[in-house]
This record gives sequence, C-alpha cells and structure tokens, in this order.
Amino acid sequence: MAEFARRLNENLFKYWSRVTAPVRELYLMKLLLPREVREACALLARHRKQSFVVGGGIRDIILGMPPQDWDLATDAQPREVERIFKAGGYRVLLTGVKYGTVTVRKNGFPLEITTFRVESGYRDYRRPSRVDFVSRIEDDLGRRDFTINALAYDPVRSLFCDPYQGMTDLTVERIRAVRDPQERFSEDPLRMLRAVRIASELAFSVEHKTMLAITGNAELLGRISAERIRDELCRLLTAPYFYQGLEKLLESGLLFMIIPELKEGWLFAQYHPSHQYTVLTHTLEAMRYTPSQLEVRLAILLHDVAKPRCYSRGNDGRGHFYGHHVLGAEMAEEILRRLHCSSQVIKDVVTLVREHMLELKMGPAGQRRLIARIGREMIPKLLSVRLADILAHSRDQVLQSLEEYEKFSRSMEQTLSSGDKFLMRELAVNGRDIMRETGVPAGPLIGEILRRLWEEVLDDPQKNNRADLLASAKRMISTPG
Repeated sequence: MAEFARRLNENLFKYWSRVTAPVRELYLMKLLLPREVREACALLARHRKQSFVVGGGIRDIILGMPPQDWDLATDAQPREVERIFKAGGYRVLLTGVKYGTVTVRKNGFPLEITTFRVESGYRDYRRPSRVDFVSRIEDDLGRRDFTINALAYDPVRSLFCDPYQGMTDLTVERIRAVRDPQERFSEDPLRMLRAVRIASELAFSVEHKTMLAITGNAELLGRISAERIRDELCRLLTAPYFYQGLEKLLESGLLFMIIPELKEGWLFAQYHPSHQYTVLTHTLEAMRYTPSQLEVRLAILLHDVAKPRCYSRGNDGRGHFYGHHVLGAEMAEEILRRLHCSSQVIKDVVTLVREHMLELKMGPAGQRRLIARIGREMIPKLLSVRLADILAHSRDQVLQSLEEYEKFSRSMEQTLSSGDKFLMRELAVNGRDIMRETGVPAGPLIGEILRRLWEEVLDDPQKNNRADLLASAKRMISTPG
C-alpha cells in the first residue's frame, strides 16, 4: 500500500479511495493524458462513438510511470475508425482489421485503436480463431490477461471503468488474472511468463490462484514460439526485481520449460568445501550479484549448466567438474540458438561462459593474451561474471577469492591503461613488410610468422617496433621450426 501511494498522485489516490468500493465498476476520475490521446477520443465522441484508453498505458500512468504506447478501445467498427480518422487528417494504417485494430498517426504520434471485441478458439495458443465485435467496454475488458491491464478511461467524460477491481490489485501490488486464470493461460500460455515478468518489473506479488494456475499449466509454455519466450525472458532478466522473478520461475516450473538443462543442476550436490550450495542454488545465488546487463545475467544463468555432465569424484571424496566451462560454452550456444537470440548476444554469452573460470593469479602477459582473445570491451563483463561467481561460494572461499580478485582487477586496470597493443592488426609490421624484407612469397608461412610475432609482442609489448619485428621474422625464416 505504501509503495502504491508513493507512485500514485496523492490527491488522485485519496479521491479514488473515497468514491470506490470493490463492487463499483464505473466512477469519475481525472487523469492527465497526452494531448494527442485526448484529441483522438474527442474526435470519436464528436461522431457519437465511445472511446476508452485501455491496457498498460492506463496502468503505467496511474503508477506514475511513462507509458510505452497508447491503445484505445471503441465501439466504432474498424471501417468507421478508418473513415473518421482519415477525415480528421490522420494517417491510417489497417494493421489488424481482421481483429478490429486500426493504427492512426498524427504528427508522428501513433495510436492503436481496436473495436470492442470478445474472442474465442485460440487454436494456435496466441491468436483467436473467432472475433466478435461487441458494444460494451466491460465485455472487451473481460478478454484481457490481468486485472491491472483491464482498466479503461474515457477522458472526454472523465469516466473510469474497472469491472475486475484492477485498482484494488494495484493498491495491494498484486498480479491477478481476469476471471478464470486457467482459461486465460490456455488462450495464450505466454501470459504465465508475462505475469512473472510484470511482477519483476513492478515488485508485485502474483495472486495465489493465478500462481497455482501457472504451476498447473507450465507445460503449455512448450507451445509458444522461442522468439516470444526469449523476449519475455530477456525483459525479466533486466527488470529491477529480476531475482524475485527467477524465484517464481523456479517455483512454478517455468524455468525448466524455458531451459530444461538447468534442471540437471537442481538438488545436485557439489561435494566440495568451497561450495555450500547445490549447482542450481549456486547459480541463482550468483545471480543476486550481477549488474543489470543482459549478457552478464545470461552468462551467470548458464555458467555452470554443464557441471552435472562433467561431474567426477576424487579419492578424497571431493566433487570435480573438469572442463565444465568448455562444455558449458557449447551448451550455452545451443540454448541461446534455440531461443533465437541475436548472434552478438550468443557470441558474448558463450565467451563469458567459456572464460568464467578466469585465473586470478594471471600475470600481465596472460592478461594481454586474454584481452587479445576476447576483446577489450568484454573485460568488464567478464570481471562481473567472475565476481558474481565468487560471491556465491562458501564463506572461507569468498574471503580468499575476493582478495585475489581485487589484486587481479587492479593489475588488469593497469594493463588496459598501459597503451599496449593487443590485436594482430596493431603490429608495427604487416605481411607486405615481411615479404619485402625477407623475399618470402605470399602464402601460409607469412601468416604463421605474423602469428608468432604477435605472440612475442603479447609477451613483451616493447618488441612492437619495426626493427625488432623484422629482425625476429628473419630469424624465424633462417631457423625454421
């Protein structure tokens, strides 16, 4: 209640508290909306058509957050909307006439306008196979996912419609499905993941009956396209309260529907004094310490995914996971490709998983090789992954590793700021220089010489000058092998 009151305009909150009760559906309220939204509603009103601002835009403005987009619902038929707004000087796009949706734009401001409708027959678990236009906003709101999204506001009459007590749920900071959650989730199973994602963004709870329905229908998520799941997962992972979202994903079983490989680490003991958690619990604990960067959080989520497959037990009874970072990188790539992540995200996450066992006692030469291998821009992300991993170990291991980490970070900072060259193209000579100086023709040998010169420079950056490199090249040719 206190959090809601902080977000909500104080006078508006007091007014709403005084005039509403759980059984009320319609009441007066004054909300400040963009001029373009008010003008569109006024235009429909002049043609004797109802219009309401609906969905997440209303929810966000009540919470004091900037809406991402604006949706209107009206009793005007799609062709009527087209005619009215074309005559009003708007650009009109028939973006979804089959479902009653028309997009209008004026002065670069887009509005999506949909005719009041009810839906049925979600054969593809996303789009209705039948849409019927209706005359009441209350019926239209009944098809929506959550009560906090089933709010409607008519700015012309300052009339607020809340047939499913969404304002009450906003007040108590709760996600609750409209009417029967089983029905809502069978229509579009992605709504289950969306419920958790919205809760992670707003620090809301998920109502008990709604959460039970998510748990009972988790397997339906397998019917949803990878792209839609990816988008919701990425938004959840970068949400302000993402950790609570991860807990809900685990509790409901959705996490294992999205990444079934993680289930292998569930309750998998590590049998090592440096680890106080099972594999998956360690992973989730490490997530607590990650910055809000998608690649870092995906990397930590997947950094130990291969541990159960690499497990062995030493003679001393300790568990070992040799090579789990290598196999983990392969598994991470497969998982992210399955989720249709971008090639850049896949590349970065795979690199971070492969390198997450970063040796903290590495000297300057090793640091230069690391920078050359993964790129200067990846170093801060790798350090974030390494630190999060460290902090999820046992207390004694954390104390020891933190000291090593601090020393390594300071040393790496010096290496990065030294002005040394880390890429082969930054050598003081190129292939043409070597061919001209030594008489060796173009071919694989020139490439091998450049690679060996690069290795020498990574060991000792002062050798990166034309004279020393050409002298080394000549020695390589005179003493092959």
